Amino acid sequence: MLFRHASKIVMIAILSSALLIALLPARESDALRATHLDRTKVAGGCAVCHKGHGKRATVMLAMPKDDLCLSCHGQSGQDRTDIYSVIMKSSSHPIMRTSQNHVPGERLSDNSAAGQRHASCFDCHNAHKSENGNALKGMQGYSGRGMVIKRARTEYEVCYRCHADEGNPAQEEANVALDFAPSNASFHPVEKFGKNSHVPSLKKGYSRSSLITCSDCHGNDDASGPKGPHGSIYEPILKYQYIRTAGPEGLRAYELCYSCHNRSSILDDESFKYHKIHVVYNQVSCAQCHDAHGSRSNLSLIKFDETVVFPNNNGELNYLPMVQGKPRCYLSCHVRGRSYEHKLDKFLNYSINGRRTQK
Repeated sequence: MLFRHASKIVMIAILSSALLIALLPARESDALRATHLDRTKVAGGCAVCHKGHGKRATVMLAMPKDDLCLSCHGQSGQDRTDIYSVIMKSSSHPIMRTSQNHVPGERLSDNSAAGQRHASCFDCHNAHKSENGNALKGMQGYSGRGMVIKRARTEYEVCYRCHADEGNPAQEEANVALDFAPSNASFHPVEKFGKNSHVPSLKKGYSRSSLITCSDCHGNDDASGPKGPHGSIYEPILKYQYIRTAGPEGLRAYELCYSCHNRSSILDDESFKYHKIHVVYNQVSCAQCHDAHGSRSNLSLIKFDETVVFPNNNGELNYLPMVQGKPRCYLSCHVRGRSYEHKLDKFLNYSINGRRTQK
């Protein structure tokens, strides 16, 4: 009887060992996908980052926090991705100035107005899980609407941790989650597919069912350098130039818009009958009529820049879609030193400065 029980124990042990051995390659391959755990990329293994008891106030790191990342991802490191030079550009996440405020395991979005706003490598990257092509893997996310997500499924959920309803938002910063909300009248399709049915200007590769990411617009202005929204010469960390004030139209002036929208289509008035008059002849910036994130009340991302657009002398400041491609604006705008009154004349004809239009 004892022998029989012993045989069963041995058999169970053998089966358990076989199962464990079968699982090991899969686990190893999972680990190898994480860049920092791949010995072909980080030959020194764990010891490259962790050392003995480590520096004080760190998780046994060889040096404090972001300094450790930049020892490899910097000018003096062996990695080709020189992040240090990128974050030193004029517009960047302020890692060098504020990373000391990062606390391991902190909750973002931060509900406390007493907290110190900051940016740290560890706010966006999990060093043990980050992969080539998926640098945000393993990060906690945020819905932008009060719900913390244990593991972010999309890029915007990581961005929303700091750029949504923070308890201590930066003075100049809006809650971008409100701009991209699917309940809005229009929005760039970051969370959900867009609502506008007429977008003839989209370049090849894009359609009305496309989704885009935050980093399609925000990122390094040097296409040959490290990817991601670390820094840029264009504010706010834009990959391409985007002039927000009135001035001559050009491929470079609105390069950000023209990276997805066909310039010829815009200037041929395919989506709006008077695009060329506005942008070329009157030198109105895209940003003076459109919000690049979204509009809570108007189609076509219409959100007027109220430093140059005002109520007309009837007190109206409205946008009405009307016939496709031929909307009506009831307002007054100040362009190149001249004001333009958009309203109905005494005969109830739509007019601009008293001149009836052909809309």
